[in-house]
Amino acid sequence: MIHVRRAFVNAMPSDKPIYGVSYATEAVKCFNRIYHEESLLKGMTAEERKQQRLAKIKPLLDELFARLETLQVSGNGNLAKAVNYALHEKPNLYTFLEDGNVLLDNNRAENAIRPFTLGRKNWMHCNTANGAKASAILYSIAATAQANGIDTEQYLTELFLQPVGTISLPFNT
Repeated sequence: MIHVRRAFVNAMPSDKPIYGVSYATEAVKCFNRIYHEESLLKGMTAEERKQQRLAKIKPLLDELFARLETLQVSGNGNLAKAVNYALHEKPNLYTFLEDGNVLLDNNRAENAIRPFTLGRKNWMHCNTANGAKASAILYSIAATAQANGIDTEQYLTELFLQPVGTISLPFNT
């Protein structure tokens, strides 16, 4: 969901007179309403969340796609790319409506692995496969510590003081 929204953000015009009447702006506003409605569902059970999503969010998605499917865009512009991307991803964008446990987007997971994926570029400079594997393991442990709200530096210091082979994952219990 967040990727499709971002495509429309990128398609928004910088020219103020047409900014308010642009379909990209209209689509972003619709996504913002979807995210707002989802934010109101925190603390609900999965079944309650599913029912509320069907009642309040599904009509917003249906309205968005009804408009997208009739919108005539052509060429390689940002709006055409955003519309085509959204239409291509439509089945995936409705998935979260089927189960109250499914998140609206995977942005949190993507943000958690961003350092890992950026580090991947550096691993090509590792001299051996074992060196690259060790770097990947270290990134994974650090990301797990951060995801659990644990001071990563302190955790790694304590971990490296343990005997070799000691496994102590950084879970915040």
